[in-house]
Amino acid sequence: MLTSKTIAPEAVEGWRLLKFLFPFGQNSLFFLAASSRTAFQRVQGKELPSWLSWELFRGELPADTVSNWNAYTNVTEYVCVTTAWHCSIGSYVPSRGPFCSFAFGGLALQSYEFKVLVNKGKFEALQWVDDSFGDVPENSVEGCESFDIYVGRNRYGVGKVSKEQRALFVAVDGTEVWFKWYQVLTVKTGPANITISGVLYNVSAAVEHSEDVTITKTTVKNEGCQGTRQDVTLEEATEVEHDWELDQEIFSSIRGVLEAGLLAFNGMSWEATSVTNVTWLGKASAGEYIEHSQKVELEMQPRTTCTVAMVGRRLDARIPFTADLTRDFGDGQPYQVAVTGVARSQQVVGVRAGIEWCGPLPGSTRC
Repeated sequence: MLTSKTIAPEAVEGWRLLKFLFPFGQNSLFFLAASSRTAFQRVQGKELPSWLSWELFRGELPADTVSNWNAYTNVTEYVCVTTAWHCSIGSYVPSRGPFCSFAFGGLALQSYEFKVLVNKGKFEALQWVDDSFGDVPENSVEGCESFDIYVGRNRYGVGKVSKEQRALFVAVDGTEVWFKWYQVLTVKTGPANITISGVLYNVSAAVEHSEDVTITKTTVKNEGCQGTRQDVTLEEATEVEHDWELDQEIFSSIRGVLEAGLLAFNGMSWEATSVTNVTWLGKASAGEYIEHSQKVELEMQPRTTCTVAMVGRRLDARIPFTADLTRDFGDGQPYQVAVTGVARSQQVVGVRAGIEWCGPLPGSTRC
């Protein structure tokens, strides 16, 4: 049995590689029966959706790297591609070393320069779809632009599906093995209704800022020579502001609906009120006005003026939350991913009114 090894590209360049396919039973192993090397055929390929990308491996896995459970070796492997060997798709397993393992020219090879497939924010709805004999479903994920090489797998792990050579090629026990039945990684595309729901606030992690504010004020005068009693009513509205943003910047361009309870301060802590729907345009905002009315009784001295003010405390809280982002493509199989974000609520609490200042009426003479 051949073992996995690292070989320079030029060492393989002159090899004569077989390219044929025998119609044997499903998932049968054929060692060296066909080569994974294809001609440099330029075919216009489909671009990957904006949330799905191949990113250069720099020693650490990017967040949301696409993974696959390898039932044959009982390890989680990550989808990788290297262009040093035409367009070779394989697997990266951290415990084995910083290289991409792939099948090429009858062998299981390794490359220390490779890219991994990243589904940013896990936003794209990925599916493994059954296919065979070099065919691939619609919206299959390509390994390299315009090469007709696609991400495939079977129980032995991740490999490449070549349309030209009509097979899936996988590295198995140090050898290149090909299969005529396999699964291809696809991504759902097309219009989808987006809903962010199931919002849970982590009130214990709230970060608050507060300041005293004057909501409104008025001046009252007693120009007479006798004391008077006056009732002053102050009326004003304050705005309650609510904002929501997701932590992942990539979600700043999505459009949909947020289903969330509005945050309210109950005098002791923050709590969510009844759920309401808010338009989501990369983020969401909602607001309302609360009317305040306060009555103050004044005992006015002769020839005096007083300022009566309505004051309160403005609270500004940032509270983290978790939620579910659902994309409904209308096919009866909505796709859901967990998201995190921060809700901001600003409102005025503790509203009260009273005398702010009293003093002699300017320019007045003694009675």
